[in-house]
Formats: sequence, structure tokens, C-alpha cells
Amino acid sequence: MSTQKSSDIVIIGAGIFGSALAYFLSSSSDEKKITVAERSISRLTGSTGYAPGFVGQFNESEVLTRLAVDSVREYSKVPGGFDHVGGLEVATSSAAVENLKWRQETARARGLQAELISIQRAAEIAPDLVKEEYVSALHFPADGTANPATVTAFFQSEAQNTGVQFLEADVSEIRRDGDKVTGVMTSKGFIHAPRVVLATGIWAKSLCDFDIPIPVIPVAHPYMYGEVREPKVYTSPFVRYPEHHVYVRDHGTYFGLGSYDHKPLAAKPGGTAIGNWVDEFDTALDRAVKLVPEKTNLRVREKFNGIFSMTPDNMPLIGEVPDVKGLYLAAGVWVTHAGGSAKFLTSLLKGEEVDVALKKALDPTRFRGRDMESLERESLNCYNSIYSTYENS
Repeated sequence: MSTQKSSDIVIIGAGIFGSALAYFLSSSSDEKKITVAERSISRLTGSTGYAPGFVGQFNESEVLTRLAVDSVREYSKVPGGFDHVGGLEVATSSAAVENLKWRQETARARGLQAELISIQRAAEIAPDLVKEEYVSALHFPADGTANPATVTAFFQSEAQNTGVQFLEADVSEIRRDGDKVTGVMTSKGFIHAPRVVLATGIWAKSLCDFDIPIPVIPVAHPYMYGEVREPKVYTSPFVRYPEHHVYVRDHGTYFGLGSYDHKPLAAKPGGTAIGNWVDEFDTALDRAVKLVPEKTNLRVREKFNGIFSMTPDNMPLIGEVPDVKGLYLAAGVWVTHAGGSAKFLTSLLKGEEVDVALKKALDPTRFRGRDMESLERESLNCYNSIYSTYENS
């Protein structure tokens, strides 16, 4: 039987972003009551639960760089939440070295550690993942790998300890009266709330009846786990091969590899962030595995289509929806930026002053006046240049 409840704010979605937001709000806000509604709290069925977890702090976008640095700062406070193993970007041809030089210079200008090293040194740091026959590599020693499940569980536990209510229920509707939010309808009843944050990741569009284009496009992405092995006596950094749109990391008892080297494919998410396997992905993974030293014997033990969200400029949509008072959106947020993004939205919700450039770059209404067909096309076109961004000037 349906019941009616009330809350000062409802956060829809308990992935890493929604849980972080609940944590920051509850520990630094005067909110009397915060409710997080999520269809599956005990098991992470969204993108957070399947994210590869590597965190490269440098991005062509200064905004995303700032959010990633802030995220690492927060994840590092979580026991077992972040491992500073470092990151490598490998150039397999001379032509790619110039891009690494630019990235090194720009990263250093933003205060990040970045060193262009020989390929021999790179192979020493990551002997299982880098061949000595390549050309050069860029080393980011402060980067590393996050454990999204551990970080999310920590945020949830800390938030609950300060009174946040986590409700396991499906949300079917965000209700409003004219231009004001009134609450959310869930499978366990209606929750009255003057403020609602939509943080459902790949499912954001299903509740986005805002009369403005919200181009959050779920896309298909192949990832594989290698065969189980004994842990190494050393810890490898994660490795990117930018020319080939491939990344690989050491999960401790097995290696993992993902590839963007295939035709972009829009996806229709079901109950989880795992989609049907696409035959073309096998070819992409076969190509990718060849980048890894043969001695590593990287073979597919498990493979899956992990769905995540894309936007037309590779930037998240975070902020208030001005046409609906009390409604806030957080979509297209990756683990890399989730902690910093949640802190940003916390400041907005508290009415604090925030950086103007940051607010503009993340504005969820920045695509107003554009048609969805072209925006969806642009989002898919961004897939093969996943680390590039195009901030509004």
C-alpha cells in the first residue's frame, strides 16, 4: 500500500555520485532530512558497479582536470578507496610523441606531475603491459585506480550515520506544480520534497521531461577480464594507448582491458548497466590485446558490454534546471570526476558562491535551442575521442 513521506531533498540514484552528494550534504549542510532513492542499494547495478576504476587526473578540459583532482583528494580519504599506482600514456609511433609533449606541458602548467620517459623506463614500470618496441611514454605518478564499490559504500555508510535515509525503490516520476518541484513518486509511495536531484546516470532520460534538450546518450563499450593469476610482487600503473583508443589495468589477480576502437553504438539500458554483447567487440578486443606484451598471455576470461553516458562535448551536465524550481540534474558523470562534481553540486545546493567558469561549463541547459537528433549524433561522434572535450568559450 502506498504511503506518503516528506524530505527536504531527494536524491534519485545511489551510485558513486549520488552517494557522495548525500555524504557531503549531510556532513556540511543544514538540511533536516535527506532521502536517497535507488532501485538497488545493496548491489550496484548502474555504471558505478562496472566502471574500470582508473583515474587519470589530466584532461584537455581544465574543468574536468579540476574535478578529477578534487575527486582523487576525496577518494584518498576512503580506506581502500584509491591506489596511487600512477598512469602511463604510451606512444607507439613517433607522430604520437608530439601529443604527449603537449599533454606534459599542459599538465605541468596546471600543477600536475607529468614526466616524458623512455619506453624502456615505461616497460620497467609496467612490464606486463608495455612493449619495449614502442617509442615513448608519459608518466603521471599521482594518478591511480579507484575502487568504486568501496568508495560508494563508504559514502553511503557515513551518510547514514548522519541521518540520511536510503530507500530501495523504483522512481517513476518527478512531480511538479507549475514551475516548482513537489516530490517524487516511487514504488513505495510518494515523497514530498521541495528539491530533487536526478542522478541516475544512463537512466536519466527516462525521467527528463523538462522541455529542454538533455543529451545524455547511453553507449555500448567492451571490457574484458583476463585469466586469474597470482598477484604480482609489484603494482602496475594503468596504461593508455591513445592512438589505438585502448586502456589496460592490473586488477590485482587479473588484468582488465577496454577499447573504444569500434563504431560508436547507442545503447538502450535495461535493469543494469550491462548490455547485450556485440560481435564487432570481439574484433576490437583482438586488436587491443596485441598491444600488450605476448609474455603476459592476456586472454579473455570474461567480457561484457558496459553501458555508460556520453554528451555532445564530453562534459557532465550538473546544476539546476532553471525552468523547474528545486530541480537539479547530475548526468554524464564518470567515476573520475564524481567526487569533485558532488562537492560542486553541494555548494550549489547550499547557495554558496561557485566558480563561474565551472558552473557555465557544466550547465545542464547549455544545449538549449538545439535539436536532439544532432546532439545525439555529436555525442556518438565523441566516443572515439573520449578524452577530448570542447568547453563552451
